[in-house]
Amino acid sequence: MNKLMITAVVMMASLGAHAASTFSSFDKNDDGFISKSEAAVSTELSSDFDKLDSNGDGKLSKQEFRL
Repeated sequence: MNKLMITAVVMMASLGAHAASTFSSFDKNDDGFISKSEAAVSTELSSDFDKLDSNGDGKLSKQEFRL
């Protein structure tokens, strides 16, 4: 049981690190947000942008990107 829990924690940490590195790859101007123009390089992100932009400010924060 303990090995399973440890494995799950390690996997979640890896996913979080991957999300952060992916976020950085989209945030070209390093302002901490992904704009629609920065998201345009990905068809999938562009199509989901408005759904992910939960506060409707026209940009994705790290928190919105992880949803």
